[in-house]
Amino acid sequence: MIDKELAEIKEMVKLLVTNERLTHVEGTAKFAKTLALIHNLDQNIAEFMAYAHDIFRDVIYEKLVKIARIYSIEISTHDQANPVLLHGKVAAEFIKRRFNINDDDILTGIAFHTSGFKNFGVYGKVLFLADSLEETRTYPNVEELRELAYKDIDIAYFEVLRNKIIYALSRDLLILPESVDSWNSIIVKRKGGVL
Repeated sequence: MIDKELAEIKEMVKLLVTNERLTHVEGTAKFAKTLALIHNLDQNIAEFMAYAHDIFRDVIYEKLVKIARIYSIEISTHDQANPVLLHGKVAAEFIKRRFNINDDDILTGIAFHTSGFKNFGVYGKVLFLADSLEETRTYPNVEELRELAYKDIDIAYFEVLRNKIIYALSRDLLILPESVDSWNSIIVKRKGGVL
């Protein structure tokens, strides 16, 4: 990522999100950069993705659905029931078009930062972790999960995904298909199989 693209996405986010969301986005960027530094990854890519991930999070649902249709994004039954789920997919397509980015790790990372994704690359996992573990997040075991992320991205990804699934189950919330696919893929690989 070059400085111009990073500066541009930061300005866009400031225009499109609420002040509360901006605090979260900046926290996500800070945590993503920290993980990138610790794990010898490109900090600019991690920061760019963090700024991009919630750029459409505060757009009203009707507009979010319209943008998704304009972008020819498949709208699942889960998306129809809860249009906010489209914000990552819309952001990824916007980033692809606006900045001519075609890197699958960057695009799937942004698109599925909420749910996780079976074929995440390292930057997708970094964003998933940063979104869940940034400093304004407070929930049981968050400190332990942060420490784990500093040590091992893959193990931390598995544990944060587990935490999200347990949270959803305990509150009778939807468990997104991408979360289930990612979970199952990890479990099969751990047992020596392929999914």
